[in-house]
Amino acid sequence: MLRHALRRLLWTLPTLVGISLVTFLFLSYVPDPADDPVMGASFTLAEIDTLRRERHLDLPRFLNLQPVDVRARAEQAVSAIVDGGSSAGEARRELARLGGAALPHVLPRLDALAPGPRAEVAIALAPIAKRMGLGAERAAFDPQRAAAFWRRFWDDRGVEFRRATVRSAVSRLVRYGSATRAAELIELDTFILDDVLGALDAPIDAPSLTRARALVDVAAHVTGRDDRIAQGDDLDQAGAVVERWRAYWIVYRSDYTVVTGASRVAAMVLETRYGKWALGAVSYRLGRREDGSPVLDELLARAPVTLAIVFGAIGMAYALAIPLGAFSAAVQRSRKDLLVACTVLTFYAVPTVVVAVVARSLFGAESQRLLAAMITLALALVAAATGQQRSALASVLQLDHVTAARARGAGRARAVLVHGLRNALLPVITLAALEGPMALSGAFVVERVFGLRGVGEATILAVQQRDIAWLMIFSIVSAGAAALLVMATDLVYGLVDHRLDPTRLARRGGA
Repeated sequence: MLRHALRRLLWTLPTLVGISLVTFLFLSYVPDPADDPVMGASFTLAEIDTLRRERHLDLPRFLNLQPVDVRARAEQAVSAIVDGGSSAGEARRELARLGGAALPHVLPRLDALAPGPRAEVAIALAPIAKRMGLGAERAAFDPQRAAAFWRRFWDDRGVEFRRATVRSAVSRLVRYGSATRAAELIELDTFILDDVLGALDAPIDAPSLTRARALVDVAAHVTGRDDRIAQGDDLDQAGAVVERWRAYWIVYRSDYTVVTGASRVAAMVLETRYGKWALGAVSYRLGRREDGSPVLDELLARAPVTLAIVFGAIGMAYALAIPLGAFSAAVQRSRKDLLVACTVLTFYAVPTVVVAVVARSLFGAESQRLLAAMITLALALVAAATGQQRSALASVLQLDHVTAARARGAGRARAVLVHGLRNALLPVITLAALEGPMALSGAFVVERVFGLRGVGEATILAVQQRDIAWLMIFSIVSAGAAALLVMATDLVYGLVDHRLDPTRLARRGGA
């Protein structure tokens, strides 16, 4: 039985991946606030572009055949500066933003340019020299000397632009600290970002807090992004800064790194909207919500309430429905049977929100609201289970072995409980396994009415804000929970009827 469960669990994983792909496809067509023309009145074009970039709207959905890395961005910026025109100013700013990461792809090309364009490109690199603290800013800003300045710099320092050199420098900073070692990294500018942010971990004690502060200070200096760990920050505040830098790097890593070979193949998938979401979900506690909070933290805080309502209501409903259905089957076509049917159908027909409003007036105490929410949802679920139990048991009571038991003197109660109920439970168990996803929408209603802080409130807000991170995880977790319920149903089948034990069925199939 355990082997059967593990096999089913393994098959669930590709199913969840498929569900995530389909869900993301539909969500990607939902209009995003960044596409709203009204935002043009409140935000500048640069702010809207940044918003679109942070939401990965500039990327294809699932496959990026031409991922753009720092080499491509640097070459495009140089070409725009050489050509001149209206885009030259933006290209200069882009080249300054790329910083040291672009130098290995720009400086070797300077000598191949004509004197005029060469000077223009060299001057565009001047802000990088200032940020690196090279101590020769006048030469870098002088059109007559800038190209020669960068040529000498690359001859002297080009060998330092190696991944192994950066890794050693980052390792020394992490191990020993000191301003001198930080300055070594700053002199390489954004070229060091991949290793610096790769070494950045959430601090857990005072030494790790010091290391994280040193790494964040270097990253903040070379990017101009003023998000640092202050001297008085505690571990939680420092951890929040680290998480924001990790989220930043998921968005902008391709701007400062080169993709070649296997990394380029990986970038075809990762440099997409779906790839960015999946990377954030794996590396950043199921991703970030629109307000910047981790999805996992929000889910763990809200899920217990919703799960208690859903499974508590299902348990109550079926604890009531099984005896009611058995009773109805035993007294079928009588007034008692009609009374049971009318009662459960009344609760089924009345909107859940109406029952919830009435129940809230009866259960006024805040401590009783969770129980009241379970009871309210259970009343809406009891009708289907009662009807299923009655129908299944009524069919079983017509079978030959039950008729023979009655002929041998067994009473109606014994025929129902001993000979009929066990065999009639299987359809009810199947329905119970499918009840969770259907009960979830009702749980959202009762959560709202009773003022409970569950998943429903967050999901409704996510729909309003087009919060794809939350909606994706909610969809996958719901699908995973449904798959686990189906697997649990197989195990319960084996307990109720040993003939349906998965191990026995496998042996029978093999025979």
